[in-house]
Amino acid sequence: MATLSNRDRLPRILLLLFLTVILTIGAVPGYLAGKWQWQNPPAVKTLAQLKAIRKQGIQVSGWPTQEQRSVILGEHPWSIQQIKNDRNEEASLFLFTQNGPKDQPEIEWSEINGIQRWQTDSEGEQSFNFKLADSSTSVTNSVQAKIFRAWTEKRTYAVMEWYAWSDGGHSSPSRWYVADRLAQLKGQRQPWVAVAIMVPMEPLDDLNKYRDRLTELAKTVQVQLVNQALRPQPPA
Repeated sequence: MATLSNRDRLPRILLLLFLTVILTIGAVPGYLAGKWQWQNPPAVKTLAQLKAIRKQGIQVSGWPTQEQRSVILGEHPWSIQQIKNDRNEEASLFLFTQNGPKDQPEIEWSEINGIQRWQTDSEGEQSFNFKLADSSTSVTNSVQAKIFRAWTEKRTYAVMEWYAWSDGGHSSPSRWYVADRLAQLKGQRQPWVAVAIMVPMEPLDDLNKYRDRLTELAKTVQVQLVNQALRPQPPA
């Protein structure tokens, strides 16, 4: 009996993977009815709050803002904040928010990289958990961010980047895509914010020495974004 060659198997494997993804995000019913759900996605209920962040930034607990600007990087408006804690430690916070119901994250960090013209190394991942103070459940949410060392001719930074949404976050836009499609099945959305945090570090210093500081700051930023613009507020 003839067997399938590797060349013959590949299209079948790809088709199976495609169907699995479609089933996972619940698109088959919409497809059969001739309606793809994401052609007309539900409204983003916190769009006004997201747009306000571009102009005003956010308040980061324990890290008062020294300066905040709305700046065009590449072709998009970013909020850039210089913040400092009571130990005189400084950080730069870059925020780019969703601007419409069809906006999707697309590796916005490249715009920062292009302006900074930095070189990078020591790239890895850093996970952290967060829980909202007013949450009525015991659920702990998680974020998986990218962390790396970056430097220019003048300065060196420890950098953390991720996409934040209401119950999690990840450095890969595909993770938001799945989270948003699952939310759409319930008539909801997962608004997003692209986040980059830069902490100055000594040239050639060990990135791990700054990991805890970055992670704690990232956790604070995540919680503030969720409270301020990533989840609809209940009516007063």
